[in-house]
Amino acid sequence: MADAAIAGGRLGPLPEWHARIFGALADRLAAEGQRRLLWLPVFFGAGIGLYFGFTVEPPLWPGIAATSAGGGLIIALRRYPPWCEAALALTAFAAGFALMCESAWEHQAPMLQRHLPPIAITGRVSDIDLVEKGWRVVIEVDPILGLDRMDQPRRVRLHIPQNSDELNPGDRVSLKAMLYPVPAQIPAQRARF
Repeated sequence: MADAAIAGGRLGPLPEWHARIFGALADRLAAEGQRRLLWLPVFFGAGIGLYFGFTVEPPLWPGIAATSAGGGLIIALRRYPPWCEAALALTAFAAGFALMCESAWEHQAPMLQRHLPPIAITGRVSDIDLVEKGWRVVIEVDPILGLDRMDQPRRVRLHIPQNSDELNPGDRVSLKAMLYPVPAQIPAQRARF
């Protein structure tokens, strides 16, 4: 069916190699019959997998643009069910990629780039762990004086002595601390055990 559309020239300005790939996808989905809807989570997951295949953080806009274009393609091809289903599969793929890009963008937080001398910190305790030399406390900090708004960390991890006051998650704290940037990771090929 898809090959007939390619031969009949009903694809408009779509290049031939794009049309062949799109047509092959449409043919494969049509061959699945009633089970073709079950492939949408697979395409969505493949888009998520593509995100994790990158070695650098991809920008947010390509995923959003591809998902929006796919939605427009679905509407444009609604009279040709096999092609519409192929567009839906590609849109699910783009949506999985866009979701991961958006989630990473939403959860990214600035990290300290330099050592800060003793400064006053206030905030709410979000996590406490007992470690060998005391407590490891994660604090959701209020804005720190002397740092730009874009450089403000959302959380800091502090080590405090075991003989300090007992803290519980949710407690408000006010203390003085020296803050250090997170140590750089060692590349996997140079790591020694």
